[in-house]
Amino acid sequence: MSDKYPTFNENQWRTAQQAVINEYSDYINELQKNGVDYTIKNARKLLIYQDLLSEWKDHRLTTVITDLEDNPFALTVFNDLKKTRVSHLLKRGYQHIAEWPDFNPTPIALWLELQEDVSI
Repeated sequence: MSDKYPTFNENQWRTAQQAVINEYSDYINELQKNGVDYTIKNARKLLIYQDLLSEWKDHRLTTVITDLEDNPFALTVFNDLKKTRVSHLLKRGYQHIAEWPDFNPTPIALWLELQEDVSI
């Protein structure tokens, strides 16, 4: 790890990891509450959230730390927790990615995502 980034202990990382997972869970609850039409309109956001979440959820904590401890964007989750006690990392990530002019998932990409997460 570079000295230019703050160091967080394993417990802080575990708290951050859970906060990101909770942010996703809250978004899923929002989709369920607002129904199918709302979910369809927000499918792109859902897919981006899933992609962003995978780094936090699908790896052991030590891998998450190794992969993200030098990532200034990922580290902003600690500012969220300090200020509001909840993560806004996925929302910020979506806002950045949505502005990329060449980001437009193809229909096949949508189906591949749905195939991986049958529980949607």
